[in-house]
Amino acid sequence: MGISATTRKALWTRAHNECAFPTCIQELTFDADTSASGTAKVIVLGEEAHIRAQSPGGPRYDAGYADVDGYENLMLMCPTHHSMIDANYGQDFPVKDLLKMKANHESNQARREELRTTLRAYLGDRYAAENTVQFQQAELRGPSVEAMFVDVPVGCKQDGSELAGLLAQIAKDAPGDTDELERSSGLIITGATQALLHPDWAGNAVLIGGPGQGKSTVLQYVCQFHRARRLGLSGYAAGQSEPARATTVARFPVRIDLRKYAQWAERPQSQRGKNRRSPQPSKHNDSNWRSFEEYIVDDIKRHIGANDFTPQDLVLLLSTEPVLFALDGLDEVASLTIRAKVVDEIVRMRGRLSPDSADLVILVATRPGTSLQPLVSSGVFPILRLQRLTQGLRLQYLRQWVEVSQLSEDAAARLQSTFMDSQHVPHVSELASYPMQLAILLHLLYRRQLLPQQRTELYAEYLKTFLDREQTEDKEPLLADQRRVVEDTHAYLGWYLQTKAEQGQSSGSITREELRRLLRTYLAGQPKEQELAEELYSAITDRVLCLVERDDAFEFEVQSLREYFAALHIFENLTPKGNGNSRDDGLNALLERPYWANVCRFFVGMLTRGEVRALVGNFLSVEKKVSPRPLVRAMAVTILNDRIYDGLTNDEIRGVVDFILSGPGVVLAEDGALDSSGSPLRLSERAGRAQAVEHLKSRLDNDSSPACRDAIIRSLVAHSLPTDNLSDWWWERFAPTVTWLEGAGKLGAFAQLTPEQSEQLAAALSNVDLPTCSRSALLCIGGYDGHEQRIVQMVFTDLNDGAAETLEVPAIQSDLGVLSSCAVAILDGRSAGYSSDSAVPRSTTALATGQAAKTIGAAPGSSAALDWEQYLSAIAATWDDGWVLRRAVSKAPATVDLASMSVRSKSPALASAAHDEAEYRAHKADTEWWRATIVAASSGRALMLAVIATFENARASVIVAIASDLDEAVRRLDAKQFQTVERALRRYALSHRHRTLDLQEPLRLHRVDFSGRVLWLVWIIGTDSTRERIPSYLEADLADVFLAGAADARAAVSASRTKRKLKLDNFRHARRSLSTSGWANPAYLATMTISMAKAILEEPEPWPADLVQVAADRLDTQAGSRVIPLADVASDNHWFGT
Repeated sequence: MGISATTRKALWTRAHNECAFPTCIQELTFDADTSASGTAKVIVLGEEAHIRAQSPGGPRYDAGYADVDGYENLMLMCPTHHSMIDANYGQDFPVKDLLKMKANHESNQARREELRTTLRAYLGDRYAAENTVQFQQAELRGPSVEAMFVDVPVGCKQDGSELAGLLAQIAKDAPGDTDELERSSGLIITGATQALLHPDWAGNAVLIGGPGQGKSTVLQYVCQFHRARRLGLSGYAAGQSEPARATTVARFPVRIDLRKYAQWAERPQSQRGKNRRSPQPSKHNDSNWRSFEEYIVDDIKRHIGANDFTPQDLVLLLSTEPVLFALDGLDEVASLTIRAKVVDEIVRMRGRLSPDSADLVILVATRPGTSLQPLVSSGVFPILRLQRLTQGLRLQYLRQWVEVSQLSEDAAARLQSTFMDSQHVPHVSELASYPMQLAILLHLLYRRQLLPQQRTELYAEYLKTFLDREQTEDKEPLLADQRRVVEDTHAYLGWYLQTKAEQGQSSGSITREELRRLLRTYLAGQPKEQELAEELYSAITDRVLCLVERDDAFEFEVQSLREYFAALHIFENLTPKGNGNSRDDGLNALLERPYWANVCRFFVGMLTRGEVRALVGNFLSVEKKVSPRPLVRAMAVTILNDRIYDGLTNDEIRGVVDFILSGPGVVLAEDGALDSSGSPLRLSERAGRAQAVEHLKSRLDNDSSPACRDAIIRSLVAHSLPTDNLSDWWWERFAPTVTWLEGAGKLGAFAQLTPEQSEQLAAALSNVDLPTCSRSALLCIGGYDGHEQRIVQMVFTDLNDGAAETLEVPAIQSDLGVLSSCAVAILDGRSAGYSSDSAVPRSTTALATGQAAKTIGAAPGSSAALDWEQYLSAIAATWDDGWVLRRAVSKAPATVDLASMSVRSKSPALASAAHDEAEYRAHKADTEWWRATIVAASSGRALMLAVIATFENARASVIVAIASDLDEAVRRLDAKQFQTVERALRRYALSHRHRTLDLQEPLRLHRVDFSGRVLWLVWIIGTDSTRERIPSYLEADLADVFLAGAADARAAVSASRTKRKLKLDNFRHARRSLSTSGWANPAYLATMTISMAKAILEEPEPWPADLVQVAADRLDTQAGSRVIPLADVASDNHWFGT
């Protein structure tokens, strides 16, 4: 009979064009792009699925059900979920479940339609409220966020993650002028909205940026983009064409101020108004702490006028719509204890909501230094670090500022000329790095043709210019007679609001009544105090001066302004000398309080030159108190970057750099613990760069710790300029030792060698044994581009001893590149891609190898014995009997008779390699043969090949029987040999010949006992059931994997997870194996004790960088819970009089 038109109309109408499967938001029709033909076309994806099949044998067929094409038996599905419910004859989705699914979907869609008015009211309210920039006084007359927005660069680590892949693709498709940023940071760089609004963006992120860097504006813009899309407005295109804009998911954005949430969450529920119900309260130890869901419901209800919104509506919204939660200002939650609760609640909220959400994205914005470990280590909140504005973005911002300010053509040309002429000046370039500072700088350039020397002066001159304008234009009569009082009052308000925020008594704002009361108290004792208080109250509330009114309260327009005024109030009240109330006392108190870090920066900028010279004394004094936390070192870096030391001598700047990098400082610096961007520390010219080079050179001569030497060399290379001649400096210290060779490689000192240096290098390489790195890898790292036959022959031998397995192939234009690419190509079974056009080798060995690569080609695609014999003979003719040939032979299909090949081959090398591989395959089940083979392996290469052959060929029962012998053999491998075996087994696991190793049963019955390093190798090629058994064994001996020298042990950490948490002592020697981040999920790690945190920060060299950050966060949280509020310190020591 078929489906009737009436039934079809009802089905599509009630389903609202969406799939009925829970959380699926696939639209089932869409308009095709027919711009070329000029005709409209609708593509239908939806499928009318039968709950009970139409015919016998179909999914859920019911012979007694007659109306199979009726409305009650139909549901609208996308193709994916239609196939899913019908798979396995529908057994996974019975009729009862599908009927409920359909009913829920249609009910939700009906309520969703009713909600549409409410949601549009919220979007419209927020669109209007958040459509202007948050910093308007710098000669800007209420511009929209869009009018002043530039796409601030963001970066993420090149760690192979999905986020890194997306940013790399964006950077490739739409490159910007970010080369310098990429070189200095080592990050993948693209625009913030290029990433966050990309059609392929999925998941969550943490945006980290310094004061005024634009993180809040990015969130504001992203939310406005989505609001505009949903409201049908044309603004906020994010630089996208209309088709591209249409492909970006239009989310329902909810922007939350986390400082307000934190304050709200702690208040007793009775104070939040009646009828406030939570859909799911948070499970904190503090039973009074309220959930994000409840706050979001409350926030929406406050911005929808007469409409209503319930917790059930939030559940419906999340399950049927793509949603964005933009959580701003985590750093503004002053109490570290409360901040930790907020972070924990974010993680928990995501866990609660994600399973039933259609498409939820959570973005969190914060300043550096916030305790983020529970977020970022969860694996679902990758970090995006905001970067400095590029030259192109600065010019774009200037043009937008000119347009919004409505400057004349001549005035605009003069401003641009002055700005461009000043860009080469280091302190101007620094000040123009961030949007807010650039706005102030342009304001000062236009108004007064003034170029401040540093950050504090920038704000001071801005304030002067702003008040001058208000006074000369008679906007504020009080300024003519009481300007000093106005300035002092702003400074006091900055201090007052900052202290209240630190104590958790305010979110940084003040009500009208509280403001009036505060002004009367502050001005007590002044002439006509009450009259003056009323005039000031009127000036602030009616004309707002430097404050703005939001949500029936007054606050500084941006946090940095409040912090500047707080610093000014402290500075002007403290004395040069005193007992507890001197500037030194004030500075020391600021230095040990992270929440006051930005205030501290402004305060230091107000010091005299003599006081700046003495800053090192303050650093050392507070360092003794807060050590081993890197708090003071990080502030010293920030102060250097703020150009506070401009004009001081080399020795004076060197003293600061020595303080920063001394002891564990250089390791902390490379771990990103001292730089606000979280990147390895890179000091700039005239702000410590040259002094860092001097310090690091002196350390390299004396420091013996390998991890510390690695950090020193990386930092030295990054800080050096070509004029520093690092290569020449290191060659002057030549010694034929492992230490010198490793240093030379990492310093890139093997390029463009003189004949004498080539001879020295060849002699040194031939006489030393490198324990952690092959000669080939060292030469690649060091940039060797020579043709010395002795060195090239050593590389050839080294590759044939196994080095080719782990080598990152260098540029093919060198002899080293030719050899490496040819060897690695054979291991991969592909053609080397070598041609005379791409390289012209000069050494005999490289010439011969390169020419032979044309003959060898790729591994045969067939299993024909003749094809394989020809292929392997060509390899043997070039590479002889070594690693390259033997690994190629191991890839021959089982159908190839290697024993016969060994007899008839005219190549002794191939005959030997084929014979040994044939023996491996013939003795799969011979326990004693394998035991003898492993024990007999004497050389490093023979031992590696024997271990690999055991894993690739021996039966599981044999491996169990020789477990102790295999364990002993693997323990005989040094770090570079273990990495070679590890990489070879990974290659094998990806090959067509791969057989998975099944040790599930012996592991289940505890019939075999392997060390951690052997368990890890088993995991690489093991079956899924074997891998499931390994964690309970590997957990207890994970440290052994790191001691063995595993190259990238993140997967090993994952493979060791059980219901028990991993002991942190396992990671004591894991720095080299866990050099990349994102693995330290606190859900799987034991709690770090305070004593361990101190030990890690005192000696970070053996520990992975992620645990170093955990240690710093642990001590910061402890210190934050104990530190006395600054207001109490000020009161006890009479900072502001009796």
